[in-house]
Amino acid sequence: MPVSLYARPDLYDAVHAGPAKGELAFVLRQAERVGPRVLELACGTGRLTIPLARAGLQVTGIDLSPAMLSRAVERAQGAPIDWVEADMRSFSLAAEFDLVLIPINSLCHLETNADIRACLATVHRHLAPTGRLVIDVFNPSLEILARDSGRWYDLGTFSSEDGPTVRLSERNRYDRATQLNAILWKFEFESGAAIDVSLRMRQFFPQELDTLLEANGYEVVARYGGYGEKPFNSDARQQLVIARPA
Repeated sequence: MPVSLYARPDLYDAVHAGPAKGELAFVLRQAERVGPRVLELACGTGRLTIPLARAGLQVTGIDLSPAMLSRAVERAQGAPIDWVEADMRSFSLAAEFDLVLIPINSLCHLETNADIRACLATVHRHLAPTGRLVIDVFNPSLEILARDSGRWYDLGTFSSEDGPTVRLSERNRYDRATQLNAILWKFEFESGAAIDVSLRMRQFFPQELDTLLEANGYEVVARYGGYGEKPFNSDARQQLVIARPA
């Protein structure tokens, strides 16, 4: 029986050991422009939260999974971070922030428009008047979404900070009606053991994401196709959208 990825922070860290290439520098540039108070939603095990705090920013990390947050606290080794166990659709903090981050496809866990509206409204209440919301999601790949759902695709070999090397493969089934991609990851260990991990990711197409933001009180001020702030185009693998309160 597949388990949730977010109940296995060790496996999460094997795949997401730290910031992606250029990601930390990108966020630091955004903070330089608007201010040092940063809120990261779905912060996981702190792969981005911790280096942001060590760079001198005032960081709060929110996650729904107690297992992920426990791992984050352990990894932070006393770094000055406020960790909050909460749902990104409904948290309430006595603070406002210059920068709110929804990194590496975390928005894709919100499956319905009602979920999106709730999250965006909650973020809006916590953004400073001159603050910015940064969303990092896939630019949906029709090639991946149209894969043979019965075939396994190799994703490579990974090692966590304190765990064994694992080989990761995946298969997926995309539902065009709901725009949900159901993904199954298989972690295979050198010992011969294997663990299946499930996750579901909503796909956001570029014009759709703009419309959702504009309908919920935001103005899109920039869209990039990578952490180097290159222009977004149809070949971009990701959407980096920066919005401010309208």
